[in-house]
Amino acid sequence: MSPASIVDVIATIRDMQAAGIIKSFAIGGAFAAILHNEPISTIDLDIFFLLTKEKSSPILSLSEIYDFAKAKGFTFDQEFINIYGWLVQFVEASHNDLWRDAISSAESITIREVEVPVIRREYLVAMWLFSGRAKDFQKIALFKESGTLDSAALFTILDKYDLRVKWNKEKWRFEDEE
Repeated sequence: MSPASIVDVIATIRDMQAAGIIKSFAIGGAFAAILHNEPISTIDLDIFFLLTKEKSSPILSLSEIYDFAKAKGFTFDQEFINIYGWLVQFVEASHNDLWRDAISSAESITIREVEVPVIRREYLVAMWLFSGRAKDFQKIALFKESGTLDSAALFTILDKYDLRVKWNKEKWRFEDEE
């Protein structure tokens, strides 16, 4: 049996919203890059989200999400929830201003007539730069090579989150030499 459509996964996440578990969300990571027409390999779907309820402890608990998934009959695979054959990783974003803003400024992409919030290219690049993993620099290079980034918007984001110095330090990894 083949996996269900991503639209079915999004419907499940919207059910979590309706249940008062998740306040807002957006697709991020490599799958967001794919939705922006960049061919990047990935095994999972990253959902960046904000919880509806304020955290009452410094320790993050995703128990409501896992309880919801378990009640729906979904299985778990390490840090992923298998939702209709899709490995979904939930990334809570309230601790990071950049991630929160990425969710709030997500663009709407239509998939099979369903509007889906997807983190914008420039925010993805800033998030990857922030994380600083080798695979993140490779994704930044793909976006730079595609010519689809809005440089002014990107540098505004980098400046807002004090990432310009890191960009200048690491740009040799993802920019052509001039």
